[in-house]
Amino acid sequence: MEPVELTIYVGIGEIERDSWNSLALGSRTPFYEWEWLALLEQSGSIDSSSGWQPLHISFNRNGIPVGIMPLYLKSHSHGEFVFDYGWADLAGQLNIPYYPKLVGTAPATPSGYYRLFCSDPGELDTLLSRGLSTLEDISRDNQIRGLNFLFCDPVFARGLKEFHQWENQSYLWINRDYSDFQDFLSELSKNHRRNIRREWNSLSDQGLEITAVSGADLSEGIMERMYRFYLRTNARFGPWAAKYLNREFFLRLPEFVDHRVVIFSAHPRNAKPEEALGMSLCVYKGDWLFGRYWGGDPGTKNLHFNTCYYAPMQWMIERGMRYFDPGAGSPHKLHRGFMPHPVVSCHRFFDPLLSEIFRENIPAINRENRRMIRSMEESVPFSEKLKSELRTEIRQLFSLSEDETWGNPEEASRSEGLY
Repeated sequence: MEPVELTIYVGIGEIERDSWNSLALGSRTPFYEWEWLALLEQSGSIDSSSGWQPLHISFNRNGIPVGIMPLYLKSHSHGEFVFDYGWADLAGQLNIPYYPKLVGTAPATPSGYYRLFCSDPGELDTLLSRGLSTLEDISRDNQIRGLNFLFCDPVFARGLKEFHQWENQSYLWINRDYSDFQDFLSELSKNHRRNIRREWNSLSDQGLEITAVSGADLSEGIMERMYRFYLRTNARFGPWAAKYLNREFFLRLPEFVDHRVVIFSAHPRNAKPEEALGMSLCVYKGDWLFGRYWGGDPGTKNLHFNTCYYAPMQWMIERGMRYFDPGAGSPHKLHRGFMPHPVVSCHRFFDPLLSEIFRENIPAINRENRRMIRSMEESVPFSEKLKSELRTEIRQLFSLSEDETWGNPEEASRSEGLY
């Protein structure tokens, strides 16, 4: 067998699209596909000027990629959604530099199931070992302070033996082969079923309807409107905003990924979707839908719940799609049938003291995260039997054994397993 060459590219545009996608298309999400990464970089939303220097790894045999790892050299922690600002502050108090750092993730996206994508699973360990060794050498030579992989595929995470695993929390809605939205509501408790029906009907009572817009219908007017809503939403949160994307990203989105995007537009009856009072932008692939951006008129009732949750759920049910990842935050997702579940990121700090502090404290942090998820689950208005069935499906979905935790294997014997 011919040897494998490792090449690092400083932009996704340096890599041939079909070669990259021959591996990235195997992911359950679209956020590592060439088109999505190219849109982020070519729009100027994610590039060196914004503190995201691409350093994508490709393992090539005879000039053909057999493995890829999307990576970024970062000078900050914005847009990661694994909030390590506390660790950065601690490092500053100890006079330990925290940046720059290498990050493997889907930029500005609290999702991803990150891994090394390879054509032959039998080569995974060999490629990963070589890749990590190269990244360690680069880090030493360039005073890079840490190596981080966020929102990891759990199987990939188990292979990172020298890394500390940090558990966080996300949400998932599962379409249990519902015939329609009302069928889903029938599984909720009586009070929650009544409340959601009232929220659902309130849009019609205000003279509005929701249109799902995708493909060739993603006009410049639609995208301009979505961008304005995106700005409005971020303006509400001041320094805590998540404004990482620019206008060019939205206007060029149909050029790159119109086959992956659906926008739910809430607009007056007999008006065009471009005249929306509220919009949400979702990304889809296979059985999965991912909620990303939204915005709306603050004077219109229940726009958020309808455009971000109920209309996407109905759209999924009509198409037989099963999994809805709505994004980070917002505990009101619990009351609308989204199950909380653990996600894991993997971290390695090259400073010995910071690494030891992280190692000593992360088990307790992970245990608290599991307790928090158990507590959150009490707010999901399903029967205990149904919650148990959903937990089982989530375990199977993420390749977890029944008694396994999403932390260092040695912790499993000392802590209660969540999934």
